[in-house]
Amino acid sequence: MGWFRVIHVGRDVLRRAGLCLGGIITMLEIDSVLSTTASMLLSIAIYAVAFGWRFAIGFVILLLIHELGHVVASRIMGIRTSALLFIPFIGAVVRLATPPQTLKSEANIALGGPALGTLSALVCLAVYFWTDGILMLALSYTACLINLFNLIPCAPFDGGRIGAVISPYFWRMGSLVLLLVLLFTKNIIILLVFLCSLTKWGQANQDIEYYRLTIGQRLTVAWQYFGLLSVLGVCTLYLSQLMR
Repeated sequence: MGWFRVIHVGRDVLRRAGLCLGGIITMLEIDSVLSTTASMLLSIAIYAVAFGWRFAIGFVILLLIHELGHVVASRIMGIRTSALLFIPFIGAVVRLATPPQTLKSEANIALGGPALGTLSALVCLAVYFWTDGILMLALSYTACLINLFNLIPCAPFDGGRIGAVISPYFWRMGSLVLLLVLLFTKNIIILLVFLCSLTKWGQANQDIEYYRLTIGQRLTVAWQYFGLLSVLGVCTLYLSQLMR
């Protein structure tokens, strides 16, 4: 009787997982899935050379979860997306078929990635506590760093789109943070991103109407943004202690 119950529950779980996978495939469309899969496998192969297969697969899955957060948020807003493409050592990107009509909508879509990414970090941490597997600890820490970095409030990061709702001049603080990261890492990609962020400084003055929001809208996005920052920041510090 016990085994019958296990088999029944297992079959139910597989059925639900199949429905979930089918929904994702339908959402992204078959051609998009093929191009996404190809770039995903290429990224795994490249990362595996540097970090090993197990971590490479986990890392790419974390990137996938982050981007799916944007896809889900955009679909909720009624905006279709392009194929999700993975770019080795850059990350992953997904384009919107049409631009958001309001800055608040843009911020909601931007929040989707870090929100789901933060959840993935917490799930990895929970699995680590359950299994004591060092791989899950490393993936949890990596997920925190990915999403924390993405919340830097300057273009082209998610934080730039979110921070613009709080204040269009929030970008300047983000550029300063990015400059500090550049001085610390001396990374050429960070340099290019920093230069890109500088081009956005005067954008608020060019389209004042687009950046005009109510205080309530700004406060709503602010608590969501700083809430994610707080969770990721605390988790990152905690995980760094566990990894010592």
